[in-house]
Amino acid sequence: MNRLQNVWLFNTARRSFEPRSLAFDEHIRSVASAKRVTERWVVPGFIDIHMHIESSMTTPTEFSRFTLPHGTTTIVSDCHEVANVFGVDGLLSFMNQPVLNDTYYAVPSSVPATSSALETSGGSIDEQEVALLCKEKKIIALGEVMNANDLFSFEDNRTKRIIRTFLSLRPECPVEGHCPRLTGEELDAFIASGVDSDHTEQTPESIAEKAAKGMFLEIQWKSLNERNVKALENLSGFFSFCTDDVMPDTLQREGHLDRILRKAIALGMKVEDAIFAMTWAPAVRMRLFDRGMLAPGKLADFIVLDDLDKLSIVQVWKRGKLVYDRDKDIAPAFVDDSSAFGLDSIKRNPVSPEDFRLRIPNGTHNIVHVCHQEGTTMTKKVVRECVIKNSFYEEHGINILASVERYGHQSPIVPVPMLCGLEKSGAICSSWAHDSHNLLVMATNPELASLAVNMVIEKGGGIAVVDEEGSFFLPLSFGGIVSLKPMEKLSEGVAYIRLWLRTHGFKATDEVMSFAVLALPVSPEVKVSDKGMIDVRSKRLISWRDAE
Repeated sequence: MNRLQNVWLFNTARRSFEPRSLAFDEHIRSVASAKRVTERWVVPGFIDIHMHIESSMTTPTEFSRFTLPHGTTTIVSDCHEVANVFGVDGLLSFMNQPVLNDTYYAVPSSVPATSSALETSGGSIDEQEVALLCKEKKIIALGEVMNANDLFSFEDNRTKRIIRTFLSLRPECPVEGHCPRLTGEELDAFIASGVDSDHTEQTPESIAEKAAKGMFLEIQWKSLNERNVKALENLSGFFSFCTDDVMPDTLQREGHLDRILRKAIALGMKVEDAIFAMTWAPAVRMRLFDRGMLAPGKLADFIVLDDLDKLSIVQVWKRGKLVYDRDKDIAPAFVDDSSAFGLDSIKRNPVSPEDFRLRIPNGTHNIVHVCHQEGTTMTKKVVRECVIKNSFYEEHGINILASVERYGHQSPIVPVPMLCGLEKSGAICSSWAHDSHNLLVMATNPELASLAVNMVIEKGGGIAVVDEEGSFFLPLSFGGIVSLKPMEKLSEGVAYIRLWLRTHGFKATDEVMSFAVLALPVSPEVKVSDKGMIDVRSKRLISWRDAE
């Protein structure tokens, strides 16, 4: 029996710290009063119920190794990135990798994010695949439902079938949602369909409306500001924190859920309320009643702090075992699990500069649609008057943007013009491009575009940057989306690509993520797929040549 004597223990019911002593093995056996206390605070292990392991470009094994020292003892991952590339078989292989924390999974509900008419993916999930995945004990939720238009339709469709099938097999499990900017009757219809959570960017108004309508809010980094923290007051139990997507270099430099907790406290949230939202609230949401609270019978998952204000982590205990000790230099070690994965996933033949020329008939039209990124993951459609030279669209400041199909169909490439891309000559191509992970390329000219794409094809997946001075390549060997290297090495590569984008004039709050999401056709307002330019709201392909 292990004991932790005379500490300030977090009391979940009262959301307060009280002097206690703890006895535990794999589970907590007793919680006793203490007359004196040391300068140690003990809180339950952090629980992240909305995240994507692949967004950190790593394996479940390596992700657990790297996040445990930050206090994350339980996660629920929606691995729709792997499912988009490999389908159910690849997803099951990914889910069965060994982990050091408790890793649960949500059935991906949006594979592909839209439909085969709008994008090409390597996998597809419908009711049959949902039924198969529901047999897995690690499945405890339906992953984020993104296609709101399907829910508003009067016709039966894939999204409705998936929800219906999941709830018939797992009626006790929650259905997660993705509904940016929905309000009023549309929000009512979304919730009434059975989807009752949202993790997207919030405002005080959306927080008030969604909470009042019974929606559980999962607050990520970009939603944390003073106004939103104020709006979350008195909503304990109706929200938790989540990471959604955390880039590898951010994870190494700033942390995981502990990073979000520090920000919430700095913005004025009471530390006790913030801890509640990181522990018991997400546990209840996911029906994980065996954790999230330091009480007899609960799992012995907890964190020891020596500075509550700075959230300074001294120890992390997982199921009664000490897995991290800052002072004794105890931490999980890297495990090479590369042999567990198939690595040949890029099926595209080499491309040429001609594939990326923005062709337009001479003398017929010179007003075009251009994809304009606003510095975040949001984009808009703008109208520009173009310069036509020898049947090609040429204008200073306009980039070529294209998503190159990679799954063996050798589909024609459909480049589109992009504003606010690279200002300095260069090209970037990535097979890590949400959600279908075709080869997304942004370039200042067709020659550099083909160089970058061919580098990713030749090396079997990853991120390539090229310019007149040379090139750099970050390998993502598993599916073109996951590195099999240690997080420390992966983070160095991502940091370099981020710097390259910044020095080449790409302006965004998160350069790598903002670039990758240019291929996500459920994120407003206009995106690109291997089929061409997509109007996200109407869910239809549009021609950039047909502006009025």
